[in-house]
Amino acid sequence: MSMLTLREMNRRAWNERMLDLRLLEIFCAVYEERSFSRAAARLYLTQPTVSGHIKALEARLGARLFDRLGREIRPTAIGDVLYEEARRLPELRRAIAERVGRFLNRLEGELRLGASTIPGEYLLPDVLRRFRRAHPQVRATVVIADTASIIEEVERGRVEVGLVGARREQRDLDFQPFASDRLVLVAPGDRQWRRVKALSLAELRDLPLLIRERGSGTRTVLERALAELGHRLTEFTIAAELGSTSALKQAVIAGLGVAFLSARAVEHEAKCRLVRIVPVRELPVIEREFFIVRPRRRALSPMSETFLEFLQKSDEGEA
Repeated sequence: MSMLTLREMNRRAWNERMLDLRLLEIFCAVYEERSFSRAAARLYLTQPTVSGHIKALEARLGARLFDRLGREIRPTAIGDVLYEEARRLPELRRAIAERVGRFLNRLEGELRLGASTIPGEYLLPDVLRRFRRAHPQVRATVVIADTASIIEEVERGRVEVGLVGARREQRDLDFQPFASDRLVLVAPGDRQWRRVKALSLAELRDLPLLIRERGSGTRTVLERALAELGHRLTEFTIAAELGSTSALKQAVIAGLGVAFLSARAVEHEAKCRLVRIVPVRELPVIEREFFIVRPRRRALSPMSETFLEFLQKSDEGEA
């Protein structure tokens, strides 16, 4: 048998065992999550289905891809090799589908975004509603976390585009403003606070202050505003540090303390008199911007490009 014929047979044998993209997508999810259950949740599948696909993939390759260590799994050496080659394929499949769909004016597939709390909970829902009206075959997946976490998600390539509440100096990332807001001091809406017209910083220092966690855009903007006046958060009476805007609002309504919050986030509660906005005399208006963060050196998928075009046109229309 000639060497050429042998090589051709080997090539055909490998082609017969080639893996479809769906199996590779499931494998990549398990590899990245290091968990069958988390991968299943991410892919909207059941855990037995994911486990079955991985076993089938291992059988077709004739090699073990993961070591099962109780509830933990670790990729084997061949699993590492396969991931390095396979991790680009699911994205390639999506890119092909998106480009063809865009050419045919028929955008469809998954739009993966990251957003910090205020953009994610108060700006993005209406934008997504209008975007899906224009592109009904698009399914949006939104990761909501604090600003620092979303920037990291974009930097690592887990989401292509993030909407965040503060700009960071990141060499590989581009920040573009897309909306504005202001921070306001919010107090409970009870009778005691209805008589308060304004506070001084000295009076504010003695009140229980509720703040967001480190990494939050709201906290970053507040710290910068105080620093410009020569003050720090540590000078104030911190009653609680909470991990979301909703938690801060509910704590204020319950009477736990006062908090600096996005004006957008408390519009409804202020109208219903659940909270009261109280000016602080020495503090100027604390303006803030929200930013689109995207990779500087990586091209975006057609889906993300279309969404950003839509977002920017929406902002121009509102302006």
